Amino acid sequence: MKHLIPAPIAVTPDFDPLAEYPEDVERMVAAAANAGYQVTPRDAAELWRRHCSDVCATWFVVDGADQDILTALLKHAEVLPDSAVSPTPPEGYESWLDFAIDTMDTRAEEQERAWAGTPVSRQAMRDAVRAELIALRRKANEM
Repeated sequence: MKHLIPAPIAVTPDFDPLAEYPEDVERMVAAAANAGYQVTPRDAAELWRRHCSDVCATWFVVDGADQDILTALLKHAEVLPDSAVSPTPPEGYESWLDFAIDTMDTRAEEQERAWAGTPVSRQAMRDAVRAELIALRRKANEM
């Protein structure tokens, strides 16, 4: 029997603050660093977007003292100790999950399915996992 599932839809934000407000994002990252916090540009932009959405705004220009900027970021952040921070994913990968999908070992599963008479290609398995990851990211953005 064939299965019907929702097709993956690319998440398209209203705007990309990293592209449209690079100076603002750089200012937030610097303000956090000056106070002893490490934040990625993408996470800083998301924290600022949440700060702005508190008053139904899309984006505020980032200005003011470092402490004011940091207060706005911390309002929507979780502070993790250094020991809880993961190492940076390999170059060319947005996350460790993207890396895991592209490098996952599917040989054993491919062979078992071939012997069972239900063959599936390695690429089909990777595509299925990537579709699941995209669906999870989409759900996370809806929350």
